Parts: sequence; C-alpha cells; structure tokens
Amino acid sequence: MLGNDPNQAADELARWAENLERTAQKYQDLHGRMEALSVTESSADNRISVTVDANGVTTGITLAGSTRGMDPAAVAAELMACTRRAQARLRNQVTDLVHDMVGDDGAGQAIVGQYAARFPDPEPVAPPSPAQPVYTPPAAYAPPPPAQPSQPSHGTRKPDRDQTFTPDEPDEDDLYYRRKSWLE
Repeated sequence: MLGNDPNQAADELARWAENLERTAQKYQDLHGRMEALSVTESSADNRISVTVDANGVTTGITLAGSTRGMDPAAVAAELMACTRRAQARLRNQVTDLVHDMVGDDGAGQAIVGQYAARFPDPEPVAPPSPAQPVYTPPAAYAPPPPAQPSQPSHGTRKPDRDQTFTPDEPDEDDLYYRRKSWLE
C-alpha cells in the first residue's frame, strides 16, 4: 500500500511501471523466439519425416523413394506418429524457453499449460513387426499359354468338334425376334 509521502508513491509507481515494461519486453522476446521454432521428426528408418511450426501445424513432409510400394496405411500411421513426436518435442522446447525467458509466473505457466494440453506425449509404439514382402508387379503382363487338350487314346473325338455350325436358313423364332425388341 502506498504511504502518505507523495514522493515515495511516485517512486514506487515508477518502479512498478519499469517492472511492467521489462516483463512486457520479456514476453515480446519470448513471442519472437517461439514464432521461430520448428521441429522435425523422422521415422526410425528415415524414410518419412514431418516438420511442425511453433503452433504444431505440419509445414513439411518428406517421403523417401523407398516408401513407394509400402502399405499406404503404414505410411499414414508413421506420418501421424512423426507428427505427434514433433509436437511433443515442440511442447518441451516451448516449456524450456518459457522457463528460461520469463520464469514461472502465471502467464508463463498458462502458455506451458496450453502446449501441454494440445500436445501430450505420444503413445508408445510397439516394436515393428517383421517387414512384409512388397509386391512388385511385372513390367508387362504376359498371359499363360493355352492349355493343350490331351487326346484320348481310343480315338472317339471328332476332328471338327470345336467348329461352330450355323444353319443357312433362319428358323421361325429367328425371324420373329429380328423384327421385335427383346424388351417387348
């Protein structure tokens, strides 16, 4: 509480204003440093990597050529896992930055709390299962040769059996259906 001395009250008010100005400058510097943050996480085999910005938003995805032919579900799962790990690392970097620059005051703790709520630790990943074989289609499809029919040993098959025979003269049904639609 301010005393009755007007000079003492003015000095305390000036110190309070200076303190506010220093705190505002610290938060301004913190904001600038946080905006510059970016984190990249990669898969264990380095085929997939994801970069997130200071807000945890994905700003880059890199897929190595060896991801071609991988199961799309496995690629998607690894992308999400990399994103979650990058966001968790971002949260840790923001926490360290806040503690280093502004300490443990209420506003700093609120920033840390927001990042902790938005970016929890990623769930542990089960060890990778053995690699599934990757199907590589042949360059060009070649149908198998037609099967050769076996000839019976007793000679009962007639040589013209595979030929189609059509009569020279149409029968009554053929003439009827040529004039009408089958939908009628």
